[in-house]
Amino acid sequence: MKRFQLVIIAALAITAGCTAALEEVRPPADQFFFPTGLAVSADESVLFVTNANSELRYDSGTVSVVDVAKVAELRDAWLDPNSGGVVPSGRDCEIDVDHAHILICNEAEVVIDGATVRTGNFATELGTQQLDSGNIRLFIAMRGDPSVTWIDYDPSARELSCGGSGTIPVCDEAHRLTQMRNDLSLPTLFDEPFGIYVDSVSEYVMVTHLTSGAVSLLDAPADGSDPMITDSLAGLFAANALGVRGAVGVAGRSPGSASNLLYVTSRSESRVQTLSVARLGDSGLPTIVPSDFFFLRDVAPSDDSRGITFNASGDRAFIVNRDPPMLLVVDTSTDTDGRPRNELVNGIEICPQAANVVVGDPGGGERAYVSCFRDGQVWVIDPISADVESIVNVGRGPHSMRIAPAHRMLFVGNFLDDTVDVIDLTPGSPTENRVALQLGRSRAEGGN
Repeated sequence: MKRFQLVIIAALAITAGCTAALEEVRPPADQFFFPTGLAVSADESVLFVTNANSELRYDSGTVSVVDVAKVAELRDAWLDPNSGGVVPSGRDCEIDVDHAHILICNEAEVVIDGATVRTGNFATELGTQQLDSGNIRLFIAMRGDPSVTWIDYDPSARELSCGGSGTIPVCDEAHRLTQMRNDLSLPTLFDEPFGIYVDSVSEYVMVTHLTSGAVSLLDAPADGSDPMITDSLAGLFAANALGVRGAVGVAGRSPGSASNLLYVTSRSESRVQTLSVARLGDSGLPTIVPSDFFFLRDVAPSDDSRGITFNASGDRAFIVNRDPPMLLVVDTSTDTDGRPRNELVNGIEICPQAANVVVGDPGGGERAYVSCFRDGQVWVIDPISADVESIVNVGRGPHSMRIAPAHRMLFVGNFLDDTVDVIDLTPGSPTENRVALQLGRSRAEGGN
């Protein structure tokens, strides 16, 4: 959606609700609504969820913090073979009437009380940075502003902070990055910020832009100093025959290393662009350095790539492609000259209109998980054999996913259902690759 359309819609919503009490349009502190970005902390203690407010039901979006230990406790109690499929005592939960193996729980059971903050509307991806202090910094791409919002999480206090105050604080202007180097004489952030990649060690953040084919770069000091937009690169991808262009996914091959290459996917070209980041000049601010690119023409046309991720070793990239619908596996191991090979080694047929891919090892070997936005599914793929091991039915509009390997859980944000599904990944269990919990009650079930 174009920026002016968002502004008009927002204005109409404000006008229509001007006589309503503020409480009537205040978003709930403990409920999901249009969940988009998900992120799990490095120690797997919390899950961060962005709520995009995409139908402008409320006066703002929010970021919620979920206690992962409480989710695991619910999951374990529900799956305990001695429980006899009984709802855990004292919990606001019920058994799904259509799928008796799923326990539906009010997300308030696991959302940390008092940790929620309010943001702008139309949030997309969410990335996290580990700070030197032990705190966690969140970076959120906000399509509605456009801006990048940054928020700090204090694990000891179990709260988010972004300059606001009150019951559900609103992030202040200082936590919304819109201006290059905070200099009014320089350009503002491009429209439609979408994908986010955070390198905690190298202290930078890269943002893709959905409709312009541009990328932006942020300085992200690990000492907790304020971040800043430092560079951008426009026109990274050309428009296709329909006039569509845009950069979508971004991932780093070797996070934290000086030789880290960032891979950016395109909606309009069968090409993946690689970039590096350097700190040049007296300022030492991070700068985008264009590098090589490669084509995905072995599987034609491959001109609508979306999510991208790497395996743990960085020698394989996994790219979700929509035209044709395939999970593309790229050999990114280095050759004798130390350069990534960037050769397509496999194409695995997947669902139409897939959105994202994550890769992890929950204990039974590395697996790729693909979210199928249109079909309401998650496909589980063995990247070695290229077999589709399982197709898991989830809620409507699954987009973002995150793995908690130690807890053997996969979190799936269902954008159109206001829910987050929890898939059990315990190898060899009767419920492996099945939804065990649904956090939140979908609108179809009479939820928010």
